[in-house]
Amino acid sequence: MSLQRPEQERGEQVNDAKFVLPLDALHRDSLALVGGKAANLGELISAGLPVPPGFCITTMAYEMVALEAGLEVILNARSGDSGHLAESARNCLLAASMPARVVEAITEAYRVLGAGEPIPVAVRSSATAEDLPFASFAGQQDTYLNTVGIEALLDAVRHCWASLWTDRAVGYRASLGIDQHSVRLAVVVQR
Repeated sequence: MSLQRPEQERGEQVNDAKFVLPLDALHRDSLALVGGKAANLGELISAGLPVPPGFCITTMAYEMVALEAGLEVILNARSGDSGHLAESARNCLLAASMPARVVEAITEAYRVLGAGEPIPVAVRSSATAEDLPFASFAGQQDTYLNTVGIEALLDAVRHCWASLWTDRAVGYRASLGIDQHSVRLAVVVQR
């Protein structure tokens, strides 16, 4: 699957609410939109287990940033060279600007989570190819703890997205035969 504008892939208008979803709205059928970790957190909440409150920045936000940054061009140009692919993809995402509507959706969700105050949060990656029956991807992508303030949160989100393209993550996917074009990353933000 190639990167497309989210509204093209789904045949609908992009709506800012789809860039961010509360954890209690997620479930295992949300995997493509929120990744394995977030989907499993939603299942735990549904089962009544204690889970710190938070929200998920969906794969739609990642797709939009990756598309505008030109990640598809890098994936196509470097498909046979995993070392250069990983480095180029990471650099592409770290240098990418975040569209204003993605920033606004994240900012509003963070404001609501902290009742208007800047609170410390954990910023955790949630890939579409993690916590699967045949592959765990444990430790492949990054987590940022004790992140305080919207600027720090946005920076941590960008670094989580880039961590989808570490050498170890690209190598692990390659060893499992997972198409590098098919992976997406959502980000969980929790108190």
